[in-house]
Amino acid sequence: MTTQVGTAALEKVRAEYLNRFDIHQRIQHIGLALSFIVLVLSGLPLKFPAAGISQWWVAFWGGVEVTRAAHRIGAYVMVLVSVYHVVYLLYTVIILKRPFPIRMIPSRKDIVDFYQDLAYSFGLRKEKAVYDRYNWREKFDYWAIFWGVPVMAGSGFILMYPVFVTQFLPGWIVPAALVAHSDEAMLALTWIFVVHMFFSHLAPGVFPMNTSIFSGKVSRERYRREHTLEYERLTAENTGDTQGGEKKEQKK
Repeated sequence: MTTQVGTAALEKVRAEYLNRFDIHQRIQHIGLALSFIVLVLSGLPLKFPAAGISQWWVAFWGGVEVTRAAHRIGAYVMVLVSVYHVVYLLYTVIILKRPFPIRMIPSRKDIVDFYQDLAYSFGLRKEKAVYDRYNWREKFDYWAIFWGVPVMAGSGFILMYPVFVTQFLPGWIVPAALVAHSDEAMLALTWIFVVHMFFSHLAPGVFPMNTSIFSGKVSRERYRREHTLEYERLTAENTGDTQGGEKKEQKK
């Protein structure tokens, strides 16, 4: 009886869910999210040291040196996760020859989708754009990290080792790095908490939380609704086969 119940439950999961993120993608996202949170919690009081709440928070951590150490640890973790991701991409594309990382490259369709979504939001279009594996917002999030991490890591390195850096570069590079580091951090913080959090977790259809990046699975109905083109491609040759789409997805 137990075996039958377990088999039935497994078949139900297979029928209702599709694998969207593999274990490597989930680990990378968790590492990126945790390091970002540490960087925010330790970086904001360093950016606004005169604020009363910043002074209280630094004291709670055990002093400014401890806060700086936590900030640097968060930075090292983020850089390591980024290196992990680049190696993962190279291995996936070159060795495994899987196409899905290539689909993250922006295309003409993303521009069209953006304007279609804009028209839909203003009531000028009756239907939203139809997406493939990744939509234009997901691609924007992704490539913003490729821009942001090098800027933050490079400027952070200059601020950590100003004496060493100014042996090879002019002195103005240090205040320039401070401005770049600080402004890019605020830009990333604003985007993540205002835009990314809304569309990923608070928007209708996913509220109160989108768990797919942690479980790796997306319900079949949501996949069909949010990634229609890929869903149709996955199920085109498996009409009526509840596991066919999942098997194809696992191969990608």
